[in-house]
Amino acid sequence: MGKKLNFLLIITSALLFLECLFLCYNAGKKQTKQALTTISQSGKIQVKVLEANTFEPIDNATVCIIETRHYETTNKFGKTSFMNVPILRNNNFDISLFRNWGELTILVYKNGYTDNISFYNSIIPNTTRLDFVVYLSPITNAEDLSPNISVEKPNINYVNRLIQLYKKEYKTY
Repeated sequence: MGKKLNFLLIITSALLFLECLFLCYNAGKKQTKQALTTISQSGKIQVKVLEANTFEPIDNATVCIIETRHYETTNKFGKTSFMNVPILRNNNFDISLFRNWGELTILVYKNGYTDNISFYNSIIPNTTRLDFVVYLSPITNAEDLSPNISVEKPNINYVNRLIQLYKKEYKTY
């Protein structure tokens, strides 16, 4: 009888422990959802496309915001209109340090030029990002057919804060 009671006590304790974990997990999810709803869900961006060698504006280049499948064409000044874009947060770092900005992938192309794709471009809620510059290179040989790939670094203040939070001091003996 004592062994059955101990077994039931262990099972009950384990179930209570799992229930506590479940409740804590759901409470954390609710806080995250509340934090997400307090930030604006959109920003704006204007893309400017220039020829890489001459820095002249490129008319009629196509700009695609990959995440929204939104396409724009540049004007004679190499600029798109102001595009409304959603704040699509990169949650990869939320456990380390919350990011209050969204990130977009921007593809730019035109016949006769190397394609350009840029990743992790930040969009801050309720702001307009002016003249996000993309350079297109003319295709002159077969090597130019490979796309130009770029990645935007996070804001330096965010990077410094992340380092400050997680850098350990090592003792030397």
